Amino acid sequence: MILRDFKREDAQIIAGWLRSEEELYLWSADRYNKYPLTGNDINEKYAPQIETGRFYPLTAVDDNGNVTGHFIIRYPKDDDDTTVRFGFVIVDPVLRGKGYGKEMIRLGMAYVREHLSASRIDLGVFDHNEEARRCYEAAGFREYERRESILPTGTWICIGMEAFIDRPLETERLLLRRWKESDAEDLYQYASDPAVGPIAGWPAHQSIDESLDVIKNVLNGKEAYAVCLKEDGRAIGAIELKLNGHTDLTDRDDECEMGYWIGKPFWGQGIMPEAVKEMLRHAFEDCGMQKVWIGYYEGNTKSRRVQEKCGFRYQWRSENVDVPLMHEKRTGHVSLMTKEDWLFS
Repeated sequence: MILRDFKREDAQIIAGWLRSEEELYLWSADRYNKYPLTGNDINEKYAPQIETGRFYPLTAVDDNGNVTGHFIIRYPKDDDDTTVRFGFVIVDPVLRGKGYGKEMIRLGMAYVREHLSASRIDLGVFDHNEEARRCYEAAGFREYERRESILPTGTWICIGMEAFIDRPLETERLLLRRWKESDAEDLYQYASDPAVGPIAGWPAHQSIDESLDVIKNVLNGKEAYAVCLKEDGRAIGAIELKLNGHTDLTDRDDECEMGYWIGKPFWGQGIMPEAVKEMLRHAFEDCGMQKVWIGYYEGNTKSRRVQEKCGFRYQWRSENVDVPLMHEKRTGHVSLMTKEDWLFS
């Protein structure tokens, strides 16, 4: 199977795959509200969106050139190139359940990686479309929300799913990449050291299984990266931009909070300042941030020195700050880097 650009003549084939009104709404939600659908309906819907340059209809074909599937990729927001959305996903009914859908979605993810700048892909699937949901899960998508959709056929529950494109950030010595479940042993090696986590506000890991759970459920944010040495690619620390909704330091979409730690064997080698500087570049150049906040707890002098070396400006001190994972209160310190300060530093 390969992907090629959608052609107008594909539209009638795709329309023919919609064999009932329910299949129409499973495929298009409320975008058409007309059954039966024709190829002209699809072409008329696509034409003005294609002209925007942010809408990419693609067709899957087999080795003989036969059309086997179709979907579109679009940027949901005009001012955000970090996320694209898959939509209108469909496979020839006679080929369903044979792996064609999963392969098409994986090719779509490769298309995003090779041709577009986004690092996140999202899509929606109705909860009673179990075959499609399993297909997306097999391709690497995970649920992140549920919402009601009111359609002529009734109120359906739409599941929001997302997947991330691994686009490593690089410095002279480092790779900053997405966490993988196979990193659990390396994570445990450094996160189990009581000198690392507690001073940053989290308890030392007690097992590899705990580290695996942290990778799945904590180090899974949109901008969470493993810090790795280029020489072997193994995770030795973590760094993350915590976006709006995951930090209490800002409620703005163009601001975020940075957090980080590194394994004790790598202290004093300038690795974390190197990682922080690259993450600042990524925040301001790639993610469109205007401010990056950062904090440390009283006594964490190593974290404070990293922030000073990287040019953060001290903002305030807070007493009796809750540290929920440690079940205690501490004194916290907050600093800030603005885009303007970064540009002229």
